Amino acid sequence: MSSEDLVQDMYIRIHEYSQKNDNSILYNDQEVNYYFVYKVLRSIWLNSLNEKNKYVDSDVFKHEKTTKEEINAKELADLIEQKLSGLYWYDRKIFELVYKDGISMLQISNKTGIDYCSIKRTIRKVKKLLK
Repeated sequence: MSSEDLVQDMYIRIHEYSQKNDNSILYNDQEVNYYFVYKVLRSIWLNSLNEKNKYVDSDVFKHEKTTKEEINAKELADLIEQKLSGLYWYDRKIFELVYKDGISMLQISNKTGIDYCSIKRTIRKVKKLLK
């Protein structure tokens, strides 16, 4: 994602947020809260990085590969599935939403109302258990 794309996405998010929340992100009638701009840009940038660097390849879960290396990937996926099945349902579901379904943590937070930090801690905990 280029810097121009980041800035355009930032403007779109700020506009959408201001429409939903009666311009509560403004210092006064004309100035936008710069901290809010920073947080939006940082969030968009981190999401773009997360999209590029997935923890587990989603194809591994589809079990469609057949070569020797891919069979090892299937075994790894089976091992991951086995470890995930032993987790608390909430931890397992958050992990699957992020790494199987490819939904960003921010999107999950926005859709469910679950705190972003809570989702991030859950993902970190599950990753640690899978290592």
